Amino acid sequence: MATRRHSSRTSKHSPLDDNLLTSAFLSEFSPFCDSYDLLPLDTSDISPNSLESTLSAIADGSLEPFYDDDDNPTWAEAMALLKRKFWIASTREELKSLEDLQVFILVPWSSVPKGCRPLKGKLVCKHKRDDTGKVTRYKVRYVAKGFAQIPRLDFNKTTAPTAWLESLHAIAHIAVSLNWELHQFDIKTTFLNGILPEDKQLYMEQPPGFEVIGKKEWVLHLMKSIYGMKQASHVWNITFNGAIISWGFTWLSCEWCIYFRTSPSGTVIFSIHVDDIFAAASSREEMEAFKALLQSKWEISDLSPAKFALGIAMTCDCASHTISLSQTTYISCLLNCFEVGDAKMADTPMVTGLQLRHPDDSAPVTPEIVKWRLQTPYHKLVSSLMYLAVATRPDIAFAVGHLSSFLSCYTLDHWSAAIRVLHYLKGTRSLSLVLGCDCSPSLIGYSDSDYANCPNTSRSISSHCHSLGAGIIS
Repeated sequence: MATRRHSSRTSKHSPLDDNLLTSAFLSEFSPFCDSYDLLPLDTSDISPNSLESTLSAIADGSLEPFYDDDDNPTWAEAMALLKRKFWIASTREELKSLEDLQVFILVPWSSVPKGCRPLKGKLVCKHKRDDTGKVTRYKVRYVAKGFAQIPRLDFNKTTAPTAWLESLHAIAHIAVSLNWELHQFDIKTTFLNGILPEDKQLYMEQPPGFEVIGKKEWVLHLMKSIYGMKQASHVWNITFNGAIISWGFTWLSCEWCIYFRTSPSGTVIFSIHVDDIFAAASSREEMEAFKALLQSKWEISDLSPAKFALGIAMTCDCASHTISLSQTTYISCLLNCFEVGDAKMADTPMVTGLQLRHPDDSAPVTPEIVKWRLQTPYHKLVSSLMYLAVATRPDIAFAVGHLSSFLSCYTLDHWSAAIRVLHYLKGTRSLSLVLGCDCSPSLIGYSDSDYANCPNTSRSISSHCHSLGAGIIS
């Protein structure tokens, strides 16, 4: 729970000064202190209250409690919450993790090469939730302000591949159909495991308020990548790929995030999406061997059996050899985000026979239309629906694909058609994409074309769907 104060900052419930705040924090959070001691924090933009003053303010009506549903509060906002102790504990856990992984070496400022400017950083807070939307962890990361990095001086390449959701569907279908082991692993502090090239010396400032006592002016000499750095994902991908290939795995030439290996104990195939590994193995021995290899190199979380990955809830039915994928929580968040939670439900995602048109390019765009487009989150809505359509809801794929062709020239008609998709999802949010069958996987594909149906170009509108026996994987 957080609080909202009705009066101004000059109310009779004045904030604690810096020294008292530090003493209160140290006494409250002493169990979380490791090698870092908390120094006075900059409280110029926050007004934390003691528990007694907060309860008193709520009682006299000058402070109103409200539910804190922000998944990404700023550090200042987190320090103003009653649950700030969880955020500070997580910060200490993050700093201890950096220290244990030997991400940096603490060096005096005088050792920084001439002309090298240490990167600044910030503390980023995020709620981690499960498939029901319940907060399971208060996560804090110390990230670099990568926007200050200079190309060709601080970094060269920044790209890294990610797995297609269609690949996730295929692995899930194969696993349940053949009764394989289906596990999920998460590599902890992923980017902190990427080893930086020796010719790239990078330095970073210590987090404000958590500087090492007696070494406040020292800086961090980075040995490994850190979150926020532009090349972090690229460095991690190179590190991960090198380890996996050395273990005898092969990656698919058509999908660089899918690896497989066959050994006397069986076959294992997995996809990786940054730090989430979704693996299927033909035997328990092979899965345990794969898990042991991961643990020998990195600290991992075994989230098996697979229940929730990439925002997708998974439910296996061993008897029918099927797995159901759903995004009920995600849909509910979309309805709340676009304020259609109380709207009526629609039977279809798009009106039958609806033909949306591009505006006339020769007609001038009025200032009113420009202003309306700037204020209307059409791009955000269509991109959110696109993720849903590709992940678990192929029934809205046609409507979303059609709406995405108007991202540069949308009007009120297009916005209304996009909102209708939300109305349809409201009544069907519990639907799941069911994959798998009790027979061997067999690729089946269908395609269709609506001849000359585009009202602007008279071109055909085509579509396709592919399955491995039951359920749509693409």
